[in-house]
Amino acid sequence: MIAAVLGIPSSQSYGQMPDDASSACGRFARDIFTGSSEPLIDLRSSGAWLSGLSLSGFLQNTSGMWANSGALTHFGRAAGEHHGANSLSVERELLQLDSNYLLDANNQFFVRFWLVYEPPYPWEARNIAGPNLVYDKSQSEIYNRYGVRDAFWKSTQGALTWFAGRQIVTWGESIAFRVGDVINPQDLSWNFGFANLEQSRLPIWMLHPLLSIPTVGPFNANFAEGIWAPAWQPLYDGVSYADQRYQGLDSVAGSVNLLAPSGGRFDPYPYPFTTADQTPAGQQAAFPQILHFGSPFQTYRLPSDTWANSTEGVRLHTLVQGAEITALYWHAHQLNPTDFVIGRPPARQNLQYQYPELNDLGATLNRPIYLSGERWSSVPLVLRSEFVWQDRTPFNTVNPARPSAVAYSSTLNTLMALDLDDFQTQWLSSTGGLTANLEWNNYTILSPNKDFVYGGYAERWRHNEENLLFNASTSWWWGAVVPTFTSIYNPDGETWELFPNVVVTPPWTSKYSLMLQYIGILSNDKYSSYAGGVFKGKSILLLQFQYNFNLIRGNS
Repeated sequence: MIAAVLGIPSSQSYGQMPDDASSACGRFARDIFTGSSEPLIDLRSSGAWLSGLSLSGFLQNTSGMWANSGALTHFGRAAGEHHGANSLSVERELLQLDSNYLLDANNQFFVRFWLVYEPPYPWEARNIAGPNLVYDKSQSEIYNRYGVRDAFWKSTQGALTWFAGRQIVTWGESIAFRVGDVINPQDLSWNFGFANLEQSRLPIWMLHPLLSIPTVGPFNANFAEGIWAPAWQPLYDGVSYADQRYQGLDSVAGSVNLLAPSGGRFDPYPYPFTTADQTPAGQQAAFPQILHFGSPFQTYRLPSDTWANSTEGVRLHTLVQGAEITALYWHAHQLNPTDFVIGRPPARQNLQYQYPELNDLGATLNRPIYLSGERWSSVPLVLRSEFVWQDRTPFNTVNPARPSAVAYSSTLNTLMALDLDDFQTQWLSSTGGLTANLEWNNYTILSPNKDFVYGGYAERWRHNEENLLFNASTSWWWGAVVPTFTSIYNPDGETWELFPNVVVTPPWTSKYSLMLQYIGILSNDKYSSYAGGVFKGKSILLLQFQYNFNLIRGNS
């Protein structure tokens, strides 16, 4: 049956073409346990009309427990503060299916399907906020995904290559920080973004051309890269929040970051003193401009589906004297929302999340570093740097003279990094090298003000916000065991974000892998929003099993 549908000669054997479906499926079932890399169907030399098709993917289970659930604080029924939570933090099932189809030498199609299921979590059963912050809501369906994640057509015509469709484009290079990584929003509803930057990115629909440019003098490997993305970025799953923040906004919900539901597992701790009348004497309200709260408490105003709200940008790339250099321009809107106070007293007031426009100018520079001396000349070091200047970044302010509670300043986001790539260290591992990264991230407010506060908090922004990341990994037994230690330090509240892990892959196959990971957030300030202290205490122990499969192998 399978052979007939795909146009495969029935005389071929499994590993090339199956004689019949039953023998192929039987062999494939055995290979699940033996770890064979042979596909269910091999189309490479079949001459069939689908010989350009490849189909592969993986099944992944992630199970997690709170490291200290009894010490967690959350806000439950009637917005009362409670301590203690069920120990289950994550139970995520993910099926990823990748389909590549090579139509001809110049045209290729790629589609990635995601099927994600997460169960209802006891932590959230009476903790999710509905409209007007009424609690006791269930939110189990928000984490489920079903459908196409990526889908694009790649076409090459001479020096021009086009990508058209739903894609992820990464211009930044940091392990956990977003500096030049300005294009795609993130889905932060189901995880900590700093610990899973790759899977948290949301693809968006775009046109993405790359034009090769001839060598000019010392400048080689030149190309220009453009992106145009419409405001229309529909999402129909993952947006059914209990507070109805995306109600009627499905067509543009995919253009901004998806934040954790209010009161959810990955929602930061709320600031208790929002308005002047709620604030005890001697404390600072997050929004002193609000004197009379109205209903609804908080609304969302996403960029509307118009041509004017399209996002676009360009990047230039070159290599000169061993250095890789890029320059970028990006016009878009903020991916994270800013709280605006709507209305003025004595009228009723409320908060509205808005996403103001922005212009980014940036550059990156990477180059190898060659040390002198026989002992050090073989050390593979790379210096990596990037920066982005933004023209009008919105900040909340506690200055009562700002009725909207928002003021603007240009900002500069910079990264300096030093990479050690696969350095052979016999004392550490005889079968693997040492890879290490040291990243320093500095976020500067170019027109600082003592009244600038983190969104929804009364904690002051500093003129310079600093983060230091260290990452190191090696491997043992020819890649069978790969330990990685990663940490981020911020001096605000002596905050540490730790996410070490170890990945175990059987030596006889790459089909199976098992990852053990700890995600820890330690801080002396649970309101340090930029540093991550707002997640204080939400430390997790994770176990992740992944099975990779190869269903169809073609010429793609």
